Amino acid sequence: MKPTHLVLFDIDGTLISTKRNAWEPPFCESIEEAWMEEVKLMEDSLHEVSKIRANAYKYRPGGKTDTQIIFELLEGTKVTEEVIFRMLPAIREKYLGRLRKVLGDPAVIELKPGIRELLEALSKRPEALLSLLTGNFEEGARIKLSAHGLDEYFEFKTGAFGDYAKQRQELPGRAVEAAQKHRGQHFTGKNIVIIGDTPNDVRCGRHLNVRTIAVATSNYSIEDLKAENPDYAFPDLTDTQKVISAILEPLTA
Repeated sequence: MKPTHLVLFDIDGTLISTKRNAWEPPFCESIEEAWMEEVKLMEDSLHEVSKIRANAYKYRPGGKTDTQIIFELLEGTKVTEEVIFRMLPAIREKYLGRLRKVLGDPAVIELKPGIRELLEALSKRPEALLSLLTGNFEEGARIKLSAHGLDEYFEFKTGAFGDYAKQRQELPGRAVEAAQKHRGQHFTGKNIVIIGDTPNDVRCGRHLNVRTIAVATSNYSIEDLKAENPDYAFPDLTDTQKVISAILEPLTA
């Protein structure tokens, strides 16, 4: 039986929680290092670098792509968009190297309630093709999920990631294209399921009329998420059967 539903999970705040020190220092240090290499110690380099830390201090990364985070942390500096795109590969590699070291400590990442039970049950449902829709760089997603062995549940090649995506709205279309390319299946409408914990997760697939399942397991309350009119909203994903029904039951526009 071919899967009938492309089920796309967000990672941070939905599947796992990651302590702030797992992303902020690696991102800031990687951007700073790449910036210093790019400008070759211009006179105002240190002043520009200080803006990155200031931006990060008040920054909320929820629902954003890694590429978007880099651009926004560099807001207010003299770095042009052209230069940022040129720096992206270097920033990415530096960040991933630091992320591997930080996540060597298993205490940095915790599973959200009910996640392993839900994924185990879904993995036995042939109707569901489990993949990812996340702002993380693809390799960053692998690193984070492998900490608790969650990577084995997902087909990465049919997912969408934050590599070179400046907005989350770019990701649903990428996932649909990836499923067409690697599975020969074209998923549409409510058979595309996006599960996430932020308003951006609910909004990002509206242009494709996807099914949205919001879960209040991070910084947004269930009232905040319901205000975005998802198809379903849960306080968490512990009621496995109810969540599976929300994913797979017939649903029209």
